[in-house]
Amino acid sequence: MNEWVYANLTDIEGRIHTIALPKNYESFFKNGIGIDGSSIPGFASVNKSDLVAKPDMGTFVQIPWREKEYFVLLSTYFSGRRFEKDPKNIAAKADEKLKEMGYTAVMRPEMEYFVLSEKKEGNTHYFEPPYSDDTFEYRKEVSENLQEMGIPLRYHHHENASGQIEIELLWIDTVERTADYATYTKLVARWIAKNMNLDVSFIPKISPELAGNGMHVHLFLKKNGENVFKGENEISEEARYFIGGVLDHIKYMAAITNPTITSYKRLCGGLEAPRYLSWGYKNRSTLIRVPARMKDIEVRNADPSANPYLAFSLIVLAGLDGIKKKTEPSEPVDYDLYSLGEEKLREYPSLPSSLEEAIELMDSDSLVKEALGSELYDTFVEMKKKEIEEYKRAITDWEIKRYKGL
Repeated sequence: MNEWVYANLTDIEGRIHTIALPKNYESFFKNGIGIDGSSIPGFASVNKSDLVAKPDMGTFVQIPWREKEYFVLLSTYFSGRRFEKDPKNIAAKADEKLKEMGYTAVMRPEMEYFVLSEKKEGNTHYFEPPYSDDTFEYRKEVSENLQEMGIPLRYHHHENASGQIEIELLWIDTVERTADYATYTKLVARWIAKNMNLDVSFIPKISPELAGNGMHVHLFLKKNGENVFKGENEISEEARYFIGGVLDHIKYMAAITNPTITSYKRLCGGLEAPRYLSWGYKNRSTLIRVPARMKDIEVRNADPSANPYLAFSLIVLAGLDGIKKKTEPSEPVDYDLYSLGEEKLREYPSLPSSLEEAIELMDSDSLVKEALGSELYDTFVEMKKKEIEEYKRAITDWEIKRYKGL
């Protein structure tokens, strides 16, 4: 029986592209393989389309449910250099920036998504027990396969909305590897769903009445092996500056952390979505939460439609900018923001209310442009403007139902 390697890369929007190669294809592992970058949406122009995709052997794993078959993730190169529009390379650059400042990022993403085929609509709840949870066997299968692939797992559980589940990973060193494992989580989640005749989606919001999906990320920085965020009665000065940097840049990064039309239906749809630029200790109504153990922070606005390589990179780079500039954040919030009512909440600075506004804001922040690089930045903006125009021309079921009798 032949052995196969399924080599994967992500495009700018985070979609996975796969090439299947025999495992005995030695030159692939030594030198990589040539690919047509112009056939990947937004990647390369036709006159600069000859890319070389090289395997990241730190991500080479056997596929637990497939005999003699393997996964590996790819990084791409153009003329011998890292290809600037490859999201995985952006994360590698973020790690280099961390290293220059003496840090390593340690991250723990929470992946929320919907099992669309759950039968008990409206009857499920947070932490649904296995005997009444239609998603349990599926979640368990995904989680066990991730662990067999060497991906550290904290837990899995049913979330608030019908069909909504969460798989939370454990601490992972470096931005690039965290994004790698988030990418593998989405890949495995979809493949196992197909095997079980289920349908899943990482859409940020699926119904006005149901809670949306987030991709919260916990993180801290290490220096010389020590956690520099950890405090006793409060977090460290470095952690505070890091929060200041994230809050300073987050609305300009929203097009990356929340990159779809539907993202803003989650952020602006109530149900305690983390829209307001605030932070607090043990407070889940704020955009950034400091958990009770005082050793990390949780950034809560990103959603799973985001490309993890880009989203995690920008969050970390914004925090580093805060440390560099000693950016003091606003005072921590110790009350429930959502108890204030809409009129009072309007006084708080907030994330943009639409993808269109997010794209406009992104143009005002040099950190975002520098982190993404001019080519990726320009392509991303062009792609999103086209997406917005397509949405404006689309006729929805709501419009037909609402206006057909006029």
